[in-house]
Amino acid sequence: MAALFCLMLSLFGCIGFITKEEVSLATDRDQDGVGYLTDCNDADATVGANTKWYPDADGDGEGASGASGTVSCDDLSANGFVTNDGDCNDADASISPTATEACNDIDDNCNGAVDESEACLDHNTDADGDGFTADVDCDDANPDAYPNAPEVWYDGVDEDCGGDDDFDQDGDGFESADYGGEDCDDTVAATHPDAEEVCDDDVDNDCSGLENDAPDADGDLYTACTGDCDDADPAISPSAYDGCDAVDNNCDGRIDENDDLDGDGWSTCAGDCIDQDARMFPGNPEVCDNLDNDCDGDADEDFDLDGDYWTSCDGDCDDTDPNINPDQVEITGDAVDQNCNGSTDT
Repeated sequence: MAALFCLMLSLFGCIGFITKEEVSLATDRDQDGVGYLTDCNDADATVGANTKWYPDADGDGEGASGASGTVSCDDLSANGFVTNDGDCNDADASISPTATEACNDIDDNCNGAVDESEACLDHNTDADGDGFTADVDCDDANPDAYPNAPEVWYDGVDEDCGGDDDFDQDGDGFESADYGGEDCDDTVAATHPDAEEVCDDDVDNDCSGLENDAPDADGDLYTACTGDCDDADPAISPSAYDGCDAVDNNCDGRIDENDDLDGDGWSTCAGDCIDQDARMFPGNPEVCDNLDNDCDGDADEDFDLDGDYWTSCDGDCDDTDPNINPDQVEITGDAVDQNCNGSTDT
C-alpha cells in the first residue's frame, strides 16, 4: 500500500511539471492551428486540414450546389474543382451566385428568386393578354402579334414576331411588286430580278416581263433559251458552220459532223478534197473519170502515159504517142487519126 501511494505521488508530481506549450506542441507540431489528427501534414505549417472540393463543370468559379464534394489533401483546382459550392446551374457559366440578375425568367444569381431586380418589375407582364409576356412578345399591345402567330403578309405587322420583311413573303430579298417592290412572284424565292432565267420552264424567273428570255451575251442573236450552247463565243450558235476544229460549232451535240457529208469515211478535216463526192478521198485509186480520185491535186494523172496532157479518159485515142490527141492537126494521107476525131484524114 505504501508503495502504491508513492507511485501515485510520483505521477501527480510529474504532471504538475507539463506546460500548456508542451501540450500544444504534442498535438500540433507545426503550430498551424490544425491538430495532428486532421492535419494533412503536421510538419508543414502551410498545409492544413483536408479540403472539401466541389465540381465546377461550367468553369464559372462556383461549385455545383447539392454536390457531395470530394475531401482531399491535394489541390484539385487544376482538375475542375473549387472549394465553394452554391451554383444552382453548373451547366451554364452565366448562372452562379456572383452573376447579375437579368430579366429572363431565370434565377441568374442562384438566390432562389427570379427576376427580382427593380429593372424587371414589368418583365412578366402580358398587357395584350395573348399568353406571351413582354420579354418575348414583340408587340405586347397587339394580341394578334406573338411568337409563331399566323403571319398575315403585306399588312405591315409582324404577327409571328419573326422579324421578317412583311412585304417579302418568300424571303429572297425583294419585296412584292404588288406593294411597290420588284419581285414579280413573292411566293417563290427563286423568282426575283437577280435570278438567272431558266429556259423552257414557262416562268419569268428574272422578272423581266418575258418567259425564257435569257440574255444574248455574245451577240450572235442566239441565247441559251434558243439553242446557243456557248453564249460566250459568237462563233458558236445553231446557225454556225461546224468546221474542222473539234468543236460543236452548231450546237447539235455532234462535233465536225459536216466534214464527211459524202460518207466516204474522210472529212475535209482529214483531207477529203470534195466532201460531196464519195469517189474522191485520199488514197482512193485513180480511175479514168476526169476526177481527182486520190485528192492529190491532179485528175487522171496515171492515165496520161505519153505526157501530152490528154488521157484516154478525156479523148486521147493513142496514149502511147504524144503526137496523137484531140489538140493535134490531122495529117491527111497517112492513115493515122492524129486528132482523135474518129477519121484518119479529116
